[in-house]
Amino acid sequence: MQPPRRRRQEGLIREALYVFLAIAIVMAVLLDGLAIFTAQQDARDDASDAGTEARRAYVETGSVDAAREAAAGLVEANDADLVAFSVSTAGRTGTFTVTVQHHADTYLFKYLAHLPGLDDWVEGVQNPTITRTTD
Repeated sequence: MQPPRRRRQEGLIREALYVFLAIAIVMAVLLDGLAIFTAQQDARDDASDAGTEARRAYVETGSVDAAREAAAGLVEANDADLVAFSVSTAGRTGTFTVTVQHHADTYLFKYLAHLPGLDDWVEGVQNPTITRTTD
């Protein structure tokens, strides 16, 4: 028969591993959430900034192609994709609509795509696409 103190110590390593595993999973989930939130915020900011940059280039040059190049350059410099660009040239400054897509690198969230029916949703959440229009 083991003394009472020895019996209490038998599960110490196992419980420490469980606690470590639980903390690691919670941290990975938090990091995934932060990555997704940051990608969405970056897409919003880049779409707004690209529209402003396109407007500035259009006012300076009067060329829609120069405006598109300015917006594309800003978006590509921020590691994003320019999905769509359109302009309505009514007036001197015009109205620019820019659609930008970012990608969020996640640890665990990407594995949800292996569940039936969730692959399109996971793809949309990991690759937020934001459209902004300048007035």
